[in-house]
Amino acid sequence: MPRSMTGFSKGEVEAEGGKCSGEARSLNSRYLEVSLRLPKSASVYEQRLRELVKKQVKRGRLDINIKWEKTDGGSAVPSLNEQAIKWYVDVARHLKEGYGLHGELTIENILNAKDIIVYEEISVPERALYGCFDALLTKLNGEREREGELIKHDLSARLETLRTALLEVEQRWPLVIRKHEEMLRERVQKVSQASSIDESRILQEIAIYMEKVDIAEEISRLKGHLAHFLQTLGGPDEMGRKLDFIIQEMVRESNTIGSKSNDFYISERVIQMKVEIEKMREQVQNVE
Repeated sequence: MPRSMTGFSKGEVEAEGGKCSGEARSLNSRYLEVSLRLPKSASVYEQRLRELVKKQVKRGRLDINIKWEKTDGGSAVPSLNEQAIKWYVDVARHLKEGYGLHGELTIENILNAKDIIVYEEISVPERALYGCFDALLTKLNGEREREGELIKHDLSARLETLRTALLEVEQRWPLVIRKHEEMLRERVQKVSQASSIDESRILQEIAIYMEKVDIAEEISRLKGHLAHFLQTLGGPDEMGRKLDFIIQEMVRESNTIGSKSNDFYISERVIQMKVEIEKMREQVQNVE
């Protein structure tokens, strides 16, 4: 079943002392692109989380944002940056001893200095982090699958329209062949009355011309591409790229049919097929 590359999900997991919440969005992309925004304390889990994404998502641009909030509303506690304090004290001593400068380093000086008081984030419980992440991916894939079902329904309907148009072309083509043959024979007869012409040569020219305008092979190949497309659409695997390649072949065959057949009725059906194929191409661009 096709799965859309676009989707959105929200989720949260309660844990002791707080809750882990997040959002996940996915958009179209030729490849898999993952952007993670995590609490600082959860940065050590980033690579493992990326591996989890790769197991469940094959294509698309994913933006995942996860937050950790304490139950009391706080998210961080202050602490002293001991290394920074030591650095300021050492610098003051060096200036006094090395350059003979006067003055005292006070508590007020230290507290007003940059990065003396830092806020350490409360660590996110690993179980809450993975629970929230799994919930986001599960909901996101559920949305992508629901949209994929709608895409499948639309593509199936357009395939049926293509089949109908192609059947009309196939039924019309023998009549076109006969008209071409009759027209050529009339011209040959007119020329034959005016001068002596080798009839076998004329028949050969007719055969060559008929081969140039014959679209039987193109019709057969296009029918095969339609069947292949439908088969792929019903498969369980990643299919976006494969469907796109099949559509390219469908475009090629329909263009050839249109250029070969010098018939208004067939030309109308070819235009109809091209419109449907182009709409299918647009839909396939959204399939994983």
